[in-house]
This record gives sequence, structure tokens and C-alpha cells, in this order.
Amino acid sequence: MSRIFVLLLALCGASALVTGVRPAVAASAFRAVSPLMGNDAPDGPFTPVVLAGKVVLGEKLLNKVRGKAIGFHSQFITEFCLDYGVPTQMRGALIKKAKTTGGLLGFLS
Repeated sequence: MSRIFVLLLALCGASALVTGVRPAVAASAFRAVSPLMGNDAPDGPFTPVVLAGKVVLGEKLLNKVRGKAIGFHSQFITEFCLDYGVPTQMRGALIKKAKTTGGLLGFLS
């Protein structure tokens, strides 16, 4: 009985070391699936608010409002950079960081 337990334990431990192994599947099976369109942003604390907004406002109107908010935020970052002499390259990095942070918070769900 203990030998079976040790053997199972060894197999489980060995299987944990093997990563990235995928079963052999015909390449055409992957092509047959249509690509997923949409946003694959991670869920964050504001995801429920965004999902509720999609239900209440509709996805089209929510995307329009979200686009306006992103535009205003980018404009605010640009004005801040102009006021304080921040280089253009740094401004682009700040806008990119704002997008990344917004995605992590769930605003882009």
C-alpha cells in the first residue's frame, strides 16, 4: 500500500516538472475555430461597474462614453506635460501607463 502511495507521489511530482506540453492535434483543428473578437482585459475592482454599464447603457453607448473619458484623460496628461515641460516621449509613456493601469483596474473590461 505504501509503495503505491510513493509511486503516485513520484508521478505527481514528475508531472509538475513538465510544462508546456500540449497533446498533438491537427493544425487544421485550430484554424477551424473563429478568432475571438473583443477585449481580453483582466478583471479588476471596477469590472462589475463596467458590466453593469453595458447592461444599463448598452455596449455601444458605453464604448462611446468610455472613449470620451479616455480622450479627456489623455488631454489632461498632455496639458500637464506641457505645463511642466515633460518631454514628448515621456508623455507617450504616461498615456500608455494610464491605459495599462485602467485595464488592470477593470475599466477596459
